[in-house]
Amino acid sequence: MFSLKLVKFSFLLFYVILQTKSDSLLRKKLNKIDKLLTYPGWKNLNDVNSIEYSNRKYCLKRLIETPTYKSKCEQKVRGLTIYLGCTYAKVMNNLFSIIINCLQTSRKKSNQENGKIKGCICIEELINIVATLIIPIATLMKGAIDALDLLHRLPWANFKRAYRRPYILSPLLDRIGNIIDQLNDPIVPCDDKSIKSSSFDIVYSFSYCMIGNLKYEINRYCDIKPYDEDYLWNEWIQEYKALFRHGVRLVFFKFLTKKIKDYIKTVIKEKYFQLGFKFNPIIENTFIPTPEEIIDLDLEFNNR
Repeated sequence: MFSLKLVKFSFLLFYVILQTKSDSLLRKKLNKIDKLLTYPGWKNLNDVNSIEYSNRKYCLKRLIETPTYKSKCEQKVRGLTIYLGCTYAKVMNNLFSIIINCLQTSRKKSNQENGKIKGCICIEELINIVATLIIPIATLMKGAIDALDLLHRLPWANFKRAYRRPYILSPLLDRIGNIIDQLNDPIVPCDDKSIKSSSFDIVYSFSYCMIGNLKYEINRYCDIKPYDEDYLWNEWIQEYKALFRHGVRLVFFKFLTKKIKDYIKTVIKEKYFQLGFKFNPIIENTFIPTPEEIIDLDLEFNNR
């Protein structure tokens, strides 16, 4: 009889310990979410009107202002993850729209006299832009989405693909690095084949496919504020022409690289660090700091 009571007491004690530990972990998670949403960048996100998930519509203002109750925690994490994915989808759509416009420009150059070499130089510059600018920002974006997702009790990232909902944007961002693997295959020298083959086709097909996939993601979840997809390209072209008219002679792709670099720096600052995400350069991983950690946003940004 005594041993039976001891067993019951042991089970009860074990249950209390587990429940206490679970409550403690949940409280830490709730505090982490609340702390994250105090960063100024969240209130400045304005590309998306609302998102829809599981037949429910969410707007960012409501997600931010609603207290993170225990019963609403999972719902809030899903809403924020999808909203961030929609925001990043627009950024990547902007970047690949610029790549498409550049490729079309390089194709025109290749059809002109002495255009093959110029066209090939354009492709080489574009490959460099993708490798050194677009892939790194895609890595940061994927890290931020994954870090938010991990706050959920059942993270999408832990589900087998066949049994889960589409994981908003994260797998797509992961695929962006694949283009470099394709381009690392031996490339035919510029003076042997026209710009229409080889690397041109790879970059063009990949970019066109990415835009299609991004639009699918956006249409599935996101109510994006209407905008001209070529607004950045048109704005930069007008700026370049204005500089040219005033006697400033710049190589177009050097000008373009600088504009893309400036745009990406702004995105990283306003839509990554100012949202409270932190990057660990040692393990190349994004994480959400604990409420006790103090982050100097300017220092974090300048170290990138």
